Amino acid sequence: MNKLLILILASTIALTSCDGRDRVYKTNAEVLHESHLLNAFSQQIKFVPERSIKIETDTILSNGFQVKIKYHSVENNSILKTVKTKNDTITKVHYKNFEAKLEVLKNGKTINKSSISKVLFNEFENTSFWTNAIMQYIWIDHEASTKNKLYLNTSFHIPNTESYKDFILKMDEYGSIQIKESNLSTKII
Repeated sequence: MNKLLILILASTIALTSCDGRDRVYKTNAEVLHESHLLNAFSQQIKFVPERSIKIETDTILSNGFQVKIKYHSVENNSILKTVKTKNDTITKVHYKNFEAKLEVLKNGKTINKSSISKVLFNEFENTSFWTNAIMQYIWIDHEASTKNKLYLNTSFHIPNTESYKDFILKMDEYGSIQIKESNLSTKII
């Protein structure tokens, strides 16, 4: 009986002493900081793009080339940029990388199946550019393509900067690819 009485008395003291009187004159930020929760509430996490992206194109050219491109975001591969705002909110933005699955046919016969991603272009720029860059898009250059050559263009960009790299992929009728850096994004005044 004495043990039960001591237990009831101890629980009554514990419950009445936890009424939050010590926090009544503190701001919400001070209370969160004190309980080490301020960082959790002052951080935002964003993904760009928010959802997975998948674009499929199937183009038949008059020169006998047929180009199938499956351009998509890579879900577990992103570039992290951290931004701190005026009110000390930290935003972590994850920019998803992209890649394209390419299938090229010439007169109905498959001549090339490959994957186009930034790994393919490593020799054209330093590793810090490729660590921070994402593929913007890939498209067929209809005007440059000839009877025996197919031209594709692609662009890479470092988010929140003016740093771009453009490339031309030249494919012959046998499916071999030559890559050349292009200066498509020069500024004209």
